[in-house]
Amino acid sequence: MFRYMGKGETQGLVTASSSIEDGASQGKRRNSSSKAGPTPFHRRQSYLPVDSKSKSRWLIYDNDGSFNGWFDWLPIEYRVGYWSPFVVLSIICFYTALFALKPELDFPATVLDNKLRLARGSAVFGMPRATAADLGVFLWGILVMVQAKLSLGSMGAFPISFTGWSWLLLTFRAGFEFSAWAVEAQGHVQLATHLAKIGSSIRLAAISNAAVVCLVWNLILLPIILLKAIPKGEKRDGFLKFNFGFFMTNVHVLNLPLASIHTVIGSNTRLFTHADLWVSYLVLLLYSALYFFGLDRLGLHFYPIFNPRTSWSVLSILLVLGLYYKMFNTWNDFITA
Repeated sequence: MFRYMGKGETQGLVTASSSIEDGASQGKRRNSSSKAGPTPFHRRQSYLPVDSKSKSRWLIYDNDGSFNGWFDWLPIEYRVGYWSPFVVLSIICFYTALFALKPELDFPATVLDNKLRLARGSAVFGMPRATAADLGVFLWGILVMVQAKLSLGSMGAFPISFTGWSWLLLTFRAGFEFSAWAVEAQGHVQLATHLAKIGSSIRLAAISNAAVVCLVWNLILLPIILLKAIPKGEKRDGFLKFNFGFFMTNVHVLNLPLASIHTVIGSNTRLFTHADLWVSYLVLLLYSALYFFGLDRLGLHFYPIFNPRTSWSVLSILLVLGLYYKMFNTWNDFITA
Protein backbone atom coordinates (compact mmCIF):
# COMPACT_ATOMS: atom_id res chain seq x y z
CA MET A 1 0.00 0.00 0.00
CA PHE A 2 1.30 3.39 -0.83
CA ARG A 3 0.89 6.82 0.59
CA TYR A 4 1.24 10.33 -0.81
CA MET A 5 2.47 12.91 1.67
CA GLY A 6 1.74 16.57 1.24
CA LYS A 7 3.90 19.42 -0.06
CA GLY A 8 7.19 19.76 1.76
CA GLU A 9 7.18 16.14 2.78
CA THR A 10 8.57 13.05 1.10
CA GLN A 11 6.54 11.13 -1.45
CA GLY A 12 6.74 7.44 -1.03
CA LEU A 13 5.63 4.18 0.34
CA VAL A 14 4.33 3.91 3.84
CA THR A 15 7.32 2.67 5.83
CA ALA A 16 5.92 0.28 8.37
CA SER A 17 9.31 -0.84 9.63
CA SER A 18 10.74 2.62 10.23
CA SER A 19 7.53 4.07 11.67
CA ILE A 20 6.70 1.41 14.20
CA GLU A 21 7.51 3.65 17.16
CA ASP A 22 5.33 6.42 15.72
CA GLY A 23 2.40 4.04 15.57
CA ALA A 24 2.71 3.34 19.27
CA SER A 25 3.39 6.92 20.35
CA GLN A 26 0.30 8.29 18.64
CA GLY A 27 -2.00 5.63 20.05
CA LYS A 28 -3.65 7.88 22.64
CA ARG A 29 -4.22 10.88 20.40
CA ARG A 30 -7.89 10.05 19.88
CA ASN A 31 -10.61 9.67 22.47
CA SER A 32 -12.85 7.46 20.31
CA SER A 33 -14.42 4.59 22.14
CA SER A 34 -15.36 1.13 21.05
CA LYS A 35 -16.69 -2.10 22.42
CA ALA A 36 -13.53 -3.96 21.54
CA GLY A 37 -12.67 -7.03 23.53
CA PRO A 38 -9.28 -8.63 24.01
CA THR A 39 -9.40 -10.45 20.65
CA PRO A 40 -11.00 -9.64 17.28
CA PHE A 41 -13.59 -12.34 17.91
CA HIS A 42 -15.01 -10.75 21.04
CA ARG A 43 -16.35 -7.56 22.53
CA ARG A 44 -17.65 -6.86 26.02
CA GLN A 45 -20.98 -8.41 25.04
CA SER A 46 -20.05 -10.94 22.42
CA TYR A 47 -21.01 -14.32 21.05
CA LEU A 48 -18.63 -16.03 23.45
CA PRO A 49 -17.96 -14.86 27.00
CA VAL A 50 -14.42 -13.72 27.75
CA ASP A 51 -12.65 -12.33 30.77
CA SER A 52 -12.54 -8.58 30.21
CA LYS A 53 -9.41 -8.45 32.32
CA SER A 54 -7.60 -10.94 30.13
CA LYS A 55 -4.04 -10.06 29.32
CA SER A 56 -4.59 -11.13 25.72
CA ARG A 57 -4.59 -8.21 23.29
CA TRP A 58 -5.28 -8.14 19.59
CA LEU A 59 -4.02 -4.67 18.69
CA ILE A 60 -0.28 -4.46 19.18
CA TYR A 61 -0.49 -0.71 19.79
CA ASP A 62 -3.07 1.34 21.63
CA ASN A 63 -3.88 3.26 18.46
CA ASP A 64 -7.58 2.57 17.92
CA GLY A 65 -6.64 0.40 14.97
CA SER A 66 -5.16 3.22 12.91
CA PHE A 67 -1.42 3.04 12.41
CA ASN A 68 0.02 6.56 12.78
CA GLY A 69 -3.50 7.88 12.22
CA TRP A 70 -3.39 6.97 8.54
CA PHE A 71 -6.74 5.14 8.71
CA ASP A 72 -8.71 7.58 10.86
CA TRP A 73 -11.03 8.03 7.90
CA LEU A 74 -12.19 4.43 8.35
CA PRO A 75 -15.01 4.20 10.95
CA ILE A 76 -13.74 2.91 14.27
CA GLU A 77 -16.05 -0.12 14.23
CA TYR A 78 -14.08 -1.33 11.20
CA ARG A 79 -10.74 -0.84 12.97
CA VAL A 80 -11.29 -2.38 16.41
CA GLY A 81 -13.61 -4.90 17.95
CA TYR A 82 -14.85 -8.34 17.14
CA TRP A 83 -14.65 -9.97 13.71
CA SER A 84 -17.78 -11.04 11.93
CA PRO A 85 -18.33 -14.75 12.71
CA PHE A 86 -19.23 -15.24 9.05
CA VAL A 87 -15.83 -13.91 7.99
CA VAL A 88 -14.14 -16.20 10.51
CA LEU A 89 -16.09 -19.17 9.15
CA SER A 90 -15.18 -18.21 5.58
CA ILE A 91 -11.48 -18.05 6.42
CA ILE A 92 -11.56 -21.42 8.20
CA CYS A 93 -13.41 -23.06 5.29
CA PHE A 94 -11.02 -21.62 2.71
CA TYR A 95 -7.87 -22.65 4.58
CA THR A 96 -9.21 -26.14 5.29
CA ALA A 97 -10.49 -26.76 1.77
CA LEU A 98 -7.24 -25.65 0.16
CA PHE A 99 -5.18 -28.30 1.93
CA ALA A 100 -7.89 -30.96 1.83
CA LEU A 101 -8.23 -30.59 -1.96
CA LYS A 102 -4.53 -30.31 -2.75
CA PRO A 103 -3.85 -31.87 -6.20
CA GLU A 104 -0.67 -33.51 -7.38
CA LEU A 105 1.80 -30.69 -7.91
CA ASP A 106 3.59 -31.28 -11.18
CA PHE A 107 4.73 -28.38 -13.35
CA PRO A 108 6.33 -28.74 -16.80
CA ALA A 109 9.73 -27.14 -17.36
CA THR A 110 8.38 -25.34 -20.42
CA VAL A 111 11.39 -23.13 -21.08
CA LEU A 112 13.60 -26.20 -21.47
CA ASP A 113 11.38 -27.88 -24.07
CA ASN A 114 13.52 -28.42 -27.17
CA LYS A 115 10.57 -28.25 -29.55
CA LEU A 116 9.53 -24.88 -28.23
CA ARG A 117 13.12 -23.66 -28.33
CA LEU A 118 13.32 -24.37 -32.08
CA ALA A 119 10.15 -22.32 -32.62
CA ARG A 120 11.38 -19.23 -30.82
CA GLY A 121 12.95 -17.62 -33.84
CA SER A 122 16.14 -15.63 -34.17
CA ALA A 123 18.49 -14.97 -31.28
CA VAL A 124 18.91 -11.71 -29.36
CA PHE A 125 22.37 -11.22 -27.82
CA GLY A 126 22.94 -14.94 -28.24
CA MET A 127 19.67 -15.88 -26.54
CA PRO A 128 16.37 -17.06 -27.99
CA ARG A 129 13.91 -14.17 -28.24
CA ALA A 130 11.68 -15.73 -25.59
CA THR A 131 14.60 -15.95 -23.17
CA ALA A 132 15.61 -12.37 -23.91
CA ALA A 133 12.04 -11.27 -23.18
CA ASP A 134 12.13 -13.00 -19.79
CA LEU A 135 15.43 -11.32 -19.01
CA GLY A 136 13.93 -7.96 -20.00
CA VAL A 137 10.92 -8.42 -17.70
CA PHE A 138 13.15 -9.48 -14.81
CA LEU A 139 15.56 -6.54 -15.21
CA TRP A 140 12.70 -4.08 -15.64
CA GLY A 141 11.05 -5.35 -12.47
CA ILE A 142 14.28 -4.86 -10.54
CA LEU A 143 14.83 -1.43 -12.11
CA VAL A 144 11.39 -0.21 -11.04
CA MET A 145 12.01 -1.26 -7.44
CA VAL A 146 15.47 0.32 -7.39
CA GLN A 147 14.09 3.54 -8.88
CA ALA A 148 11.35 3.59 -6.23
CA LYS A 149 13.90 3.12 -3.46
CA LEU A 150 16.10 5.92 -4.77
CA SER A 151 13.36 8.42 -5.61
CA LEU A 152 10.81 7.69 -2.88
CA GLY A 153 13.31 6.96 -0.14
CA SER A 154 11.62 3.89 1.28
CA MET A 155 10.35 0.45 0.32
CA GLY A 156 9.24 -0.59 3.80
CA ALA A 157 5.59 -1.39 3.03
CA PHE A 158 6.16 -2.82 -0.43
CA PRO A 159 6.71 -6.44 0.72
CA ILE A 160 3.54 -6.35 2.87
CA SER A 161 1.20 -5.04 0.18
CA PHE A 162 -0.62 -7.27 -2.29
CA THR A 163 0.67 -4.96 -5.02
CA GLY A 164 4.21 -5.70 -3.86
CA TRP A 165 3.59 -9.43 -3.88
CA SER A 166 2.15 -9.18 -7.38
CA TRP A 167 5.15 -7.25 -8.70
CA LEU A 168 7.62 -9.64 -7.07
CA LEU A 169 5.80 -12.65 -8.53
CA LEU A 170 5.92 -11.37 -12.12
CA THR A 171 9.53 -10.27 -11.70
CA PHE A 172 10.81 -13.52 -10.24
CA ARG A 173 8.72 -15.68 -12.56
CA ALA A 174 10.71 -14.18 -15.42
CA GLY A 175 13.93 -14.40 -13.41
CA PHE A 176 13.53 -18.09 -12.63
CA GLU A 177 12.73 -19.02 -16.23
CA PHE A 178 15.59 -16.96 -17.65
CA SER A 179 17.95 -18.48 -15.08
CA ALA A 180 16.81 -21.98 -16.09
CA TRP A 181 17.91 -21.33 -19.69
CA ALA A 182 21.20 -19.75 -18.59
CA VAL A 183 22.04 -22.56 -16.16
CA GLU A 184 21.19 -25.26 -18.69
CA ALA A 185 23.44 -23.55 -21.23
CA GLN A 186 26.28 -24.14 -18.75
CA GLY A 187 25.45 -27.85 -18.55
CA HIS A 188 23.68 -27.89 -15.17
CA VAL A 189 20.57 -29.68 -16.34
CA GLN A 190 19.19 -30.77 -12.95
CA LEU A 191 19.43 -27.28 -11.43
CA ALA A 192 17.98 -25.79 -14.61
CA THR A 193 14.99 -28.13 -14.39
CA HIS A 194 14.31 -27.11 -10.79
CA LEU A 195 14.48 -23.41 -11.67
CA ALA A 196 12.23 -23.90 -14.69
CA LYS A 197 9.63 -25.73 -12.63
CA ILE A 198 9.63 -23.05 -9.93
CA GLY A 199 9.09 -20.36 -12.56
CA SER A 200 6.42 -22.47 -14.23
CA SER A 201 4.60 -23.06 -10.94
CA ILE A 202 3.95 -19.35 -10.32
CA ARG A 203 2.82 -18.43 -13.84
CA LEU A 204 -0.90 -18.46 -13.12
CA ALA A 205 -0.40 -16.69 -9.78
CA ALA A 206 1.68 -13.98 -11.48
CA ILE A 207 -0.81 -13.18 -14.26
CA SER A 208 -3.91 -13.51 -12.05
CA ASN A 209 -2.50 -11.36 -9.24
CA ALA A 210 -1.44 -8.71 -11.76
CA ALA A 211 -4.95 -8.63 -13.22
CA VAL A 212 -6.53 -8.31 -9.77
CA VAL A 213 -4.15 -5.52 -8.72
CA CYS A 214 -4.75 -3.61 -11.95
CA LEU A 215 -8.53 -3.90 -11.79
CA VAL A 216 -9.08 -3.55 -8.03
CA TRP A 217 -6.72 -0.61 -7.61
CA ASN A 218 -7.92 1.41 -10.57
CA LEU A 219 -11.63 0.63 -10.37
CA ILE A 220 -12.25 0.21 -6.62
CA LEU A 221 -9.49 1.31 -4.24
CA LEU A 222 -8.38 4.46 -6.05
CA PRO A 223 -11.91 5.93 -6.11
CA ILE A 224 -12.39 5.04 -2.41
CA ILE A 225 -9.12 6.75 -1.46
CA LEU A 226 -9.93 9.85 -3.49
CA LEU A 227 -13.47 10.16 -2.15
CA LYS A 228 -12.92 9.15 1.48
CA ALA A 229 -9.28 9.47 2.51
CA ILE A 230 -7.91 12.57 0.75
CA PRO A 231 -9.73 15.92 0.83
CA LYS A 232 -10.04 18.08 -2.25
CA GLY A 233 -7.31 20.58 -2.89
CA GLU A 234 -3.55 20.48 -2.98
CA LYS A 235 -3.21 17.10 -1.28
CA ARG A 236 -5.57 15.37 -3.70
CA ASP A 237 -3.84 16.99 -6.69
CA GLY A 238 -0.50 15.87 -5.33
CA PHE A 239 -1.74 12.33 -4.79
CA LEU A 240 -3.04 12.13 -8.35
CA LYS A 241 0.33 13.28 -9.64
CA PHE A 242 2.02 10.64 -7.52
CA ASN A 243 -0.45 7.95 -8.58
CA PHE A 244 0.24 8.53 -12.27
CA GLY A 245 4.00 8.76 -11.77
CA PHE A 246 6.57 6.25 -12.99
CA PHE A 247 6.44 3.81 -10.08
CA MET A 248 2.68 3.67 -9.51
CA THR A 249 1.97 3.41 -13.23
CA ASN A 250 4.27 0.41 -13.45
CA VAL A 251 2.92 -1.51 -10.46
CA HIS A 252 -0.76 -0.74 -11.10
CA VAL A 253 -1.06 -0.53 -14.91
CA LEU A 254 1.97 -1.93 -16.73
CA ASN A 255 2.08 -4.89 -14.36
CA LEU A 256 -0.64 -6.65 -16.36
CA PRO A 257 1.05 -6.61 -19.79
CA LEU A 258 4.41 -7.46 -18.20
CA ALA A 259 2.92 -10.42 -16.33
CA SER A 260 1.25 -11.70 -19.51
CA ILE A 261 4.57 -12.30 -21.30
CA HIS A 262 5.10 -16.07 -21.61
CA THR A 263 2.25 -16.78 -19.22
CA VAL A 264 -0.64 -16.17 -21.63
CA ILE A 265 1.12 -14.72 -24.70
CA GLY A 266 4.36 -15.70 -26.43
CA SER A 267 6.04 -18.90 -27.60
CA ASN A 268 6.57 -20.30 -24.09
CA THR A 269 2.95 -20.38 -23.00
CA ARG A 270 1.25 -23.57 -21.81
CA LEU A 271 -2.18 -24.48 -20.56
CA PHE A 272 -2.74 -24.15 -16.84
CA THR A 273 -3.71 -27.11 -14.68
CA HIS A 274 -5.41 -27.47 -11.31
CA ALA A 275 -1.93 -27.54 -9.77
CA ASP A 276 -1.43 -23.97 -11.04
CA LEU A 277 -4.82 -22.98 -9.64
CA TRP A 278 -3.89 -24.47 -6.26
CA VAL A 279 -0.67 -22.43 -6.14
CA SER A 280 -2.64 -19.27 -6.96
CA TYR A 281 -4.99 -19.98 -4.07
CA LEU A 282 -2.01 -20.74 -1.84
CA VAL A 283 -0.61 -17.27 -2.55
CA LEU A 284 -4.00 -15.83 -1.57
CA LEU A 285 -3.97 -17.87 1.63
CA LEU A 286 -0.49 -16.68 2.58
CA TYR A 287 -1.31 -13.04 1.94
CA SER A 288 -4.65 -13.26 3.74
CA ALA A 289 -2.85 -14.73 6.77
CA LEU A 290 -0.44 -11.79 6.74
CA TYR A 291 -3.26 -9.30 6.28
CA PHE A 292 -5.75 -10.63 8.81
CA PHE A 293 -3.34 -11.82 11.51
CA GLY A 294 -0.50 -9.34 11.07
CA LEU A 295 -1.43 -6.06 9.45
CA ASP A 296 -4.81 -5.87 11.17
CA ARG A 297 -3.07 -6.02 14.55
CA LEU A 298 -0.88 -3.09 13.57
CA GLY A 299 -3.81 -1.00 12.39
CA LEU A 300 -2.91 -1.21 8.71
CA HIS A 301 -6.13 -1.52 6.71
CA PHE A 302 -4.90 -1.37 3.14
CA TYR A 303 -7.96 -3.06 1.64
CA PRO A 304 -11.21 -2.03 3.39
CA ILE A 305 -13.32 -4.26 1.15
CA PHE A 306 -11.79 -7.22 3.02
CA ASN A 307 -12.40 -5.83 6.49
CA PRO A 308 -12.96 -8.79 8.85
CA ARG A 309 -15.32 -6.81 11.09
CA THR A 310 -18.17 -6.64 8.60
CA SER A 311 -20.06 -9.59 7.18
CA TRP A 312 -20.05 -7.88 3.78
CA SER A 313 -16.43 -8.97 3.46
CA VAL A 314 -17.63 -12.54 3.00
CA LEU A 315 -18.98 -11.40 -0.36
CA SER A 316 -15.59 -9.91 -1.24
CA ILE A 317 -13.83 -13.14 -0.27
CA LEU A 318 -16.20 -15.29 -2.33
CA LEU A 319 -15.94 -12.94 -5.29
CA VAL A 320 -12.13 -13.10 -5.26
CA LEU A 321 -12.07 -16.89 -4.99
CA GLY A 322 -14.58 -17.15 -7.81
CA LEU A 323 -12.68 -14.59 -9.86
CA TYR A 324 -9.47 -16.62 -9.64
CA TYR A 325 -11.28 -19.72 -10.83
CA LYS A 326 -12.87 -17.73 -13.66
CA MET A 327 -9.47 -16.35 -14.66
CA PHE A 328 -8.03 -19.88 -14.63
CA ASN A 329 -10.55 -20.87 -17.31
CA THR A 330 -10.34 -17.56 -19.17
CA TRP A 331 -6.55 -17.68 -19.51
CA ASN A 332 -6.73 -21.23 -20.88
CA ASP A 333 -9.40 -20.18 -23.38
CA PHE A 334 -7.24 -17.23 -24.40
CA ILE A 335 -4.14 -19.44 -24.87
CA THR A 336 -5.99 -21.97 -27.01
CA ALA A 337 -7.83 -19.36 -29.10
